[in-house]
Amino acid sequence: MGGGKLNIPKQIRIGSMNYDVKISNNVILEENKQCYGHIDFNRHSIMIDNTLQDTQGQEQTFLHELVHGIVNERNFDLKSSDEEMIIDELATGLHQVIKDNPFVFQTIKQ
Repeated sequence: MGGGKLNIPKQIRIGSMNYDVKISNNVILEENKQCYGHIDFNRHSIMIDNTLQDTQGQEQTFLHELVHGIVNERNFDLKSSDEEMIIDELATGLHQVIKDNPFVFQTIKQ
């Protein structure tokens, strides 16, 4: 079984933008529904609700919002794109994020 913990940073670079990352006790609403996290492309921020999930859940939510950021930065429409293009663009975007933020992907031993 793997060990360690993902290092959720206070800021992460996605493409050409720096996003502030906040883990909060505040309820996050999107379309009148409570959600685990949210990315705001205009304010360049990622919010994660820590009241709904444990640390592993927060890590998963962080990566989920990170993928939304990559999709936005790579400027493709999931509804009209083919699968190979989506995979190629996500791989390119994720590679760039890992290269720009290597400290996030070095696990912390518990």
